This record gives sequence, C-alpha cells and structure tokens, in this order.
Amino acid sequence: MSSIDDAIAKGKKRRKGVAIASLIGLAAVLVVYFGWLFLTKGYAFAVSPERAAQNPQFAVLSGSAMFISDKLYVFGSHAKVQVSAPKYQDATVVINNNSPSTINVTLVPLPAKITLSTSPSLSEITWHLNAEKVAVSRTYVTELKKGSYRASASHPHYETGEIQFDADIAQEIEQVISLSPVKGAISINSSPSGANVSLDGKDMGVTPLSINMNGGKYEIVVTKSGLEPLEDTIEVTSQRPNPTRNYNLQPLQAQITVSTDPQGGVLTVNNKPTDTRSRVDANTPHIVKYEKTGFISQSQRITLAPGENKALTFNLQEERGQVNISASLSAKVFIDGSSKGQTPLNLTLQALPHTVTFEREGYRSVTKTITPSANKPVKVHADMLTEFEARRREGKPLFANTLGIQLSLVTPKPFTMGSPANEKDRQRNETQRDVSFSRKFWMSNHEITQAQFAAFAGKGASSKLPITNVSWSDAVAFTNWLSEKEGLTPFYVVQNGRVTGIDKTSKGYRLPTEAEWEFVAKMNRRASPTIFVWGNQFRLRDKQGNFADASLSGKQTFILKDYDDGFVDKAPVGSFKAERGGFYDLDGNVREWVHDVYQNSPSNQSGTFADYLGPVGQGKHVVKGASFQTGRLKNIRASVRSGETEPADDIGFRIARYEN
Repeated sequence: MSSIDDAIAKGKKRRKGVAIASLIGLAAVLVVYFGWLFLTKGYAFAVSPERAAQNPQFAVLSGSAMFISDKLYVFGSHAKVQVSAPKYQDATVVINNNSPSTINVTLVPLPAKITLSTSPSLSEITWHLNAEKVAVSRTYVTELKKGSYRASASHPHYETGEIQFDADIAQEIEQVISLSPVKGAISINSSPSGANVSLDGKDMGVTPLSINMNGGKYEIVVTKSGLEPLEDTIEVTSQRPNPTRNYNLQPLQAQITVSTDPQGGVLTVNNKPTDTRSRVDANTPHIVKYEKTGFISQSQRITLAPGENKALTFNLQEERGQVNISASLSAKVFIDGSSKGQTPLNLTLQALPHTVTFEREGYRSVTKTITPSANKPVKVHADMLTEFEARRREGKPLFANTLGIQLSLVTPKPFTMGSPANEKDRQRNETQRDVSFSRKFWMSNHEITQAQFAAFAGKGASSKLPITNVSWSDAVAFTNWLSEKEGLTPFYVVQNGRVTGIDKTSKGYRLPTEAEWEFVAKMNRRASPTIFVWGNQFRLRDKQGNFADASLSGKQTFILKDYDDGFVDKAPVGSFKAERGGFYDLDGNVREWVHDVYQNSPSNQSGTFADYLGPVGQGKHVVKGASFQTGRLKNIRASVRSGETEPADDIGFRIARYEN
C-alpha cells in the first residue's frame, strides 16, 4: 500500500477514536446531569431576625452537601448545617428527606456583658437591678438581654446610687456608680452629765454633745472622774443617720474573789447570782452570800475602795433536821439504800433529799422521798399492804398469785398453726391456718394444780399434781371464778351452768386458744416454728418430759422404750425443765383443754385469721399436748390435737388472759 493510502487509513482510525471518545464523554455528561437532576435536592434558608439576615453565614458540618450562592444542595438523605451571624449564637440545622424546601432559622442574640462597680470601691455593696436584689458584693458582673435597665448600689454608710443604661446585643458595658456618704449626727448624753467624750481616739467635748458625722462605725469612750469608763461602738447609717446614746455611768468598781467549801452552791451579791470572780461598785455596801442545799448558808457584808481586790472565803456547815419515821405495821427502814432499823424511828439527817424505803416480808415495799429541815421535824409514814391488797387498791390482778399461779407475758406474732403436708407423721386434722394477734396475753407457766383447783371447789388439797378428770366446763368455771376474785369482768358468759358466749373485750381469765397454745409451744422465742416443743429432732433427750416410759411396759400398748422419766403416773408441775419461753410441761405430764370448739374439717375461710378463737358452735373442745400416757413420739408433736367431750385422767388445763 502506498504512503497515501496509509495516511488515509490512519486518518480514518483517528476520526473513529475521536468519535468514540466524544460519545463516551457525552454519556458521562448525561449521567452527571441526570444524577444531579434526580439525586440532588436543593434547600433555601430564611434567616431571622432581620439584623441577623443581613450577613448570614453557612457551613456544612456533616453529610454530602454544598452551598451554591445561598442555596444548599444535598447529595443523599441528610446533612447537618451551621447557621451563624455576627452578634448571634450559632444554630445547627439537621436536614433530612422530611425537611421543607425552605428552612426557617431564628438566631438568638448574644447577651450584653455588664460590669458594675462603685466609687469609692466598697465591699458588701447591695446591688439591685430593676428594683430586684441580685447580689451583695464589691462588683456586680452579669449578662443581660437587649433592653433598658436601672441599677442601684447601696451601702449602710452611703446614700444609694443609681444609674440607667441601655444594653445592646453582644455589647460590653462597664459602669461606675458614685456613692456619697450619709450625713448624720451622733448625740451623746450621760448621767451624770459633763463626761468627756472621745471618738476614735479624738477628744470631742463633754456631754451633752452632738457631733456631725458621715456614715460609718465609730469607737466611743466616755469618762468622768470617780466613775467607770464606758466604751461603745456607734454606727451612722442610711437607716439611722442620727443615733442617740444615753449612758448611765457607774461608780468606780472593785473586785471580789471568792473561795467556797463545799463547791457547787449558789453565790450572790445583793441577791443576784454572780461568779467567784466579779466586779462590784466601790464605796457601796454589798452583801455577799453563799448557799448550798443541805448546808447552812453564810453571808458577809463588805464595802470596797475603788480598784480594791477583796478575797472572801465561805466554809458551810451541814444543815441537819429531825425525821420521825412510822408505819402501819412494824417494817424495816432503809435510808438511801442503807438499813436503819425497824419502825418507829427518830433520825437526824442532813437537809438533802433522801429515799426512805419500808420493807416487811409478805408485804409490798413502800418508797418515799423526804427533805429534812433544821427549822422543824419531818414526819414520814407508810401504810404496809400485802401485795394482794396493794394490787387490789391499784385495780391490778393478784388473786391468782396468792394461789401460787405464776403467769408470763407473751407478745405473739403472725404464724401458721397446724402442720404442713410434708411433716412426718402428720394427722389429717392438723389443718393449717394463718393467724395473727392484735393483743398480748398472759399464760400460766404451769398446769393448774389440784391444790389450786381445790380452792375453787371448796375442798382442801395441797398437791402440786396437775388437776385432771375435770370437764371443759369445769375448767371454764375456774377461770371465771379467778376473774371475779380479782374484780375482772369474766370472759365466759354462763347461764344456768352452761357457757352461752364470751366477752371478747374482757381481760378476765380464760383458757388459752389453740392458736395461742401452739404459738407458745412451737414459735415463742424461736426463729422459726418447731415440730416439737424442744425443736425438730425426732428423739427425746434424757428427762425431756413425763411420757409413757418403760415403767408402763405391759400396762398399755404403746410405750417409749429405753426412756425413763422417773414417774409412772402424773408428776408434780415443774418437775421437768421449762422450755425456752419459761413454760413447763407443754410437751407432757397431762394433755390440756384449750378454748376452741373442735372441728375436724378445714374452714372455708381463706386468708389470715385475726385473734383466732376457733370455730363458733357447740360440741367437742380441742385438747392439746401429750401426757404421761403418750407412748408414741409422733403424738408428742406440737400440732397434735384431738376433740374431747368427757373428762379424763390425763386431761388438765392451764389458764390465760389478755393484757390489753
């Protein structure tokens, strides 16, 4: 091919390449154009207020966006823009797909910075701004919105100064308020007059005197021959520009120094209490007196020269008085705890408060307080009463104590009576009930004895064995009898020998409720309920209680093998150790009637039974505890219960009563 042909071919190839490149460039331009057209959103900004809109400034903080002129173009879904203007706080705007095309931005003006001071410069200036107190300081610095203001500065020794000013946005203002001293006058008078007056060390003249002074504090000294100097501080203020003083000048003073024995008494000068070192008027008679309870007081009359220092001594002697001590019955006498003999007594005692105690066996002690006097004898007398008589006089129960019945106070708390379904050897009638108590109660430490019951039945007996073979009604009658003996309202209502109801408000004696009995037997003074009175161990310790031991072998079907309590039958009450609450024989000796009517099936009532007294009705009554005839360990559990109607040789009872 010739060179001409080659040149033509190369030219065609170049033109083809240029054409292809042009097409590609055109396509790119079209892509950019349509991308701009469809993917870019534009936003206009409307800035206010008008002053800020004069020169707004914009900056893109994040996102794909740019400003062209005052319009923002966003590539993508969001952008964050800062809008600012001179003397205004910057604002941040977040733009997203939900933003309108025109975005309104209101800029907040910067506050003016204000510094206020006074001339002269003073501390503790009280500043007010537009009549409102804002600070107490030497200067006041704050920031304010644009506006007109009135500021005032006040000080006790100066007239209040005031200025008005206008604050513009972002303006820095410094203002000085000139203060003028208060003009006043100090008036000084004295009795007697003619006294010399010095003010801050400068002699000002003699009283009566008026001195023109500016506001301030001034040290005043007033002197006159033969009289005590007087010092004072006077202040001239805007509130009190003309203070007046009327001084009563005192005679020249002398000094007394007093020593005393014993110490701790009262020292007076002319009947006014004073210290052992004190100043008194010179050339004037004074009576110095020292007195202390239980001692004979002393006094001294003195007249001292100006400036004289007098030492005085007082040694007091004990004051003693006659005390006549007597009692209705011969009794031992104790004075402040020390035995002094038997009544009647005549004693000489120091004139101090003394505690006199009268004691006689079988009688309540009597304590009285007396203070003897040297002026006349003191008489003290005591009526000696038995405890029963004393408690009856006070309206308190006692008769039970005369029978030897001791009771302990129980403070019950909510618990669940009965036994849980998983308790070993549980019986079907040991229904669980949640119970609570609103009243404390007393319960006898022991089962009622034959001797105690005999006092009620009118039969002589001295046995300490528990009473048995008594019906529930007999036990109830015993409790009502005790109540009547002590003047208490009987708990049980009895008509024609039959219990027809109860008085729930009564504090008289009664049988313990089943809930109370179980609380004492397995919850009182325990962290959690126990299965047995002694705890949760299914075994007996030696001499635990009176049960069917080996001595009954061959006499009844069930016995506790290898156990010996030392008794074949009933044991005197208290023969075994008390449980942790101080109650005896809860777990053995004899079973015990309680207040409740017996019910085998559970009650339909749910929730907590408050002050539970058992089911309402007639029939069997609940018997709790084990006895000397109990030969199976499972029947000694505290939840065991039975319903009985007839007396039995192993059923007795103990008593209870509400405290409040």
